[in-house]
Amino acid sequence: MKTEIIIRNLRIHGYHGLKEAEKALGQIFEVDITCDMHTDVPPRDVMEDTVCYGEICDLVASVSETEVFNLIETLAERIAAAIFANFPPIQKIRVEIRKPRAPIRHIVNHVGIAIERERHG
Repeated sequence: MKTEIIIRNLRIHGYHGLKEAEKALGQIFEVDITCDMHTDVPPRDVMEDTVCYGEICDLVASVSETEVFNLIETLAERIAAAIFANFPPIQKIRVEIRKPRAPIRHIVNHVGIAIERERHG
């Protein structure tokens, strides 16, 4: 059986980017996360049978607050690695990061990236 943990539009603050203003002022990033858990038994209606989405949100915010990255691709990789390290039931993850106020001269709603990773071993 597969269960998805879904987090949409988590807003985190960080100092990520290539431009000096991004590193000095910081900005808001929007994050979507989908985590796949697989189990052989149906859930028993207890927290031990799942992963707390609030704890995932706390972890994502912590990753963004404790390191500075030039690329949001690297931020997404670190988020995925941290989730795998802290939540063994998660087997697959998709992380999407959007920059709603990217410092580009074009009018866009947002720019961003997405990665998908699977646990190995």
